[in-house]
Amino acid sequence: MTSLSTSTPSASPSGDDGNRTLDVVTLVVLGATCAVTAALYPRLPARIPIHFDVRGVADGWAGKGFGAWLMPLTMLGVVAFVRVGARFLAPSWRARTATSAASLLLLIVTIGMLAIHFLMLHVALTGVASMGASLGVVLGALWLALGLVMPRLRRNPWMGIRTPWTLSSDENWARTHRVAGIAMSVAGLVAVLAVLAGSLATAIVAVIASGLGPLVYSFVIARKLDDR
Repeated sequence: MTSLSTSTPSASPSGDDGNRTLDVVTLVVLGATCAVTAALYPRLPARIPIHFDVRGVADGWAGKGFGAWLMPLTMLGVVAFVRVGARFLAPSWRARTATSAASLLLLIVTIGMLAIHFLMLHVALTGVASMGASLGVVLGALWLALGLVMPRLRRNPWMGIRTPWTLSSDENWARTHRVAGIAMSVAGLVAVLAVLAGSLATAIVAVIASGLGPLVYSFVIARKLDDR
């Protein structure tokens, strides 16, 4: 399997500053989520929706304490997993992750989870029957934003399209993530438009296809690189 680079990249000071700023914004979003949840907590009902079916109708419920804090605690877990867990990677992988768009990706995911959390609280407070359109738009926009960041990720074992073929080759990783970026961005846009047009099935198919396509592509590229 071909690998274009085996050297350990060094992070630039400006890149470190940018990552630190994004990490601070992520923590601010997380803190604001907890603050708003705490403020709304006395008004929340005894049951909180924690799962929705394909129509956006709540079909899974939890008690007030668990349901209200499930998403904020999940957000905290994701931030800790990416930022603290990455410290246990090998030095070369840590350097790649540090100079990648990991902080931006983490911020996008955190904002997406924040939006979903507030939709859950909205359903709990208002008792609205379905959040299909709103939930679909949020998920489609999140997928679109993730697609725009994918080409900026450097090869690492922590996030991105992590197949045996992408992890063993810088060229495979770069080409696969360019394709993933285009596929996910287009699928996210299609998903938003499809949901607004009332076709949730189209949105789901677009997102699934854009997720599976790059996996297959990474295998095809690996075969071509082996034949060189």
